[in-house]
Amino acid sequence: MKHSTAPLNLPLKDSGASRSKVVWSEGMYLRPQHFQQFERYVESYVQLRCRGLQRAFWGFTSVEIDHDALALGKVSLTMAQGVFPDGTPFLLTGPDELPAPLDIPVDAKDQLVLLALPLRRPGGEDTIFEERADSLARYSAYVREIVDGNAVALGPASVQIARARLRLVPASELGSEWQAIGLLRVVERRSDNHLVLDKHYIPPMLIAGQHPLLAGYIRELHGLLEQRGDALANRLSRPGRGGVAEVADFLLLALINRAQADTSHEHELGEVHPESLFQQWLRLAFDLATYTSHERRPTVRPAYRHDDLQGSFSPLMAELRRALSTVLEQNAVAIELQERAHRVWVARIPSPELLHSAGFVLAVHADLPAETVRARFPAQIKIGPAERLADLVNLHLPGIALRTLPVAPRQIPYHASYHYFELDTGAELWKQLEKSSGLALHVAGDLPGLTMECWAIRG
Repeated sequence: MKHSTAPLNLPLKDSGASRSKVVWSEGMYLRPQHFQQFERYVESYVQLRCRGLQRAFWGFTSVEIDHDALALGKVSLTMAQGVFPDGTPFLLTGPDELPAPLDIPVDAKDQLVLLALPLRRPGGEDTIFEERADSLARYSAYVREIVDGNAVALGPASVQIARARLRLVPASELGSEWQAIGLLRVVERRSDNHLVLDKHYIPPMLIAGQHPLLAGYIRELHGLLEQRGDALANRLSRPGRGGVAEVADFLLLALINRAQADTSHEHELGEVHPESLFQQWLRLAFDLATYTSHERRPTVRPAYRHDDLQGSFSPLMAELRRALSTVLEQNAVAIELQERAHRVWVARIPSPELLHSAGFVLAVHADLPAETVRARFPAQIKIGPAERLADLVNLHLPGIALRTLPVAPRQIPYHASYHYFELDTGAELWKQLEKSSGLALHVAGDLPGLTMECWAIRG
């Protein structure tokens, strides 16, 4: 699986001096550059130390759009928190910190809007004291009254502090000197100036649960697993099941129970990274393909792209919906045999579809040697529509023929000392079962300890 976590623009490389540690020594003459270099060293140290902990380390932790501004044809933020591709964190809550609203042109179509910040340029200005539109400084200085936090306070003092020079820009206008995070996609600006947004767009996120689409995916998948798990558990609790089909259902139920433990934790915690979510769900989709795909192999293999979460999760969710909504047919269906009279049994076929799509097998046990049972049973039994059984017996007419099977079919339970016979579903009498009340069996002669089971096997 390929991971594409490359940001839209990478910071420029330098000789490494901007990341070097300051040497503090006795008698040195302190200048602003010392503290600036110390800040750069600490920032670089933290980023280098933490970057390896998560491949896709950048994006929004949370973000809120001003929906009132959308009605005026503008994109504006009310709150944003996250990390830029170069590792610069941000928390924007107040009007002084938020970028200016972006006015969307009337003719805009499918326009991606970004939250942008200038790249750090070695040797370039980092902070400006008067705002200039053409400046690529990352910060602008402003004065704020700061309260003394000590117990013996001396009163507030005016302190120059810096705020990030963030902008909302269209992707088509982003220059190489800027780094950015995708915010939203504008589909169009209507005639009433209201902006129509792409409801399927997912910006790069650090916490999946903080975006409504990803949070909805988590809830939906948990619900699908719950439904499929309940259906399998109910099917496994029915009597008369066994063989390969039951084993497959047990294995699938175990797989679903494990996956539901993950989705339950993700739903409760709400702070899982999208890449971790994608990896777990991709593994689940591949596992489910074993049971739900005709090829028994995954046919959908999306790659994770942190800057295109919609393109990553949409096909994956579609595949999970398909796999968990696929109706797993029971390959073997037990047909109950009811004894109506001495040596007469009637079987009611639960679905007429089985008469055309399934083969029918009798599992027979008698307290006789194996060769005796295999030789005598086909000759002593009459099988046919319930309405025709009396004629078949009294007039000694041939019924539906049996073919001895050398081994038990793998789809049904195996019992020691049982023998298996396949019914001829191509016989003329078999076609008459479509209008019959059931399949009837009559066994003549003495077969001590006779026990029979009837199975319909699909495929």
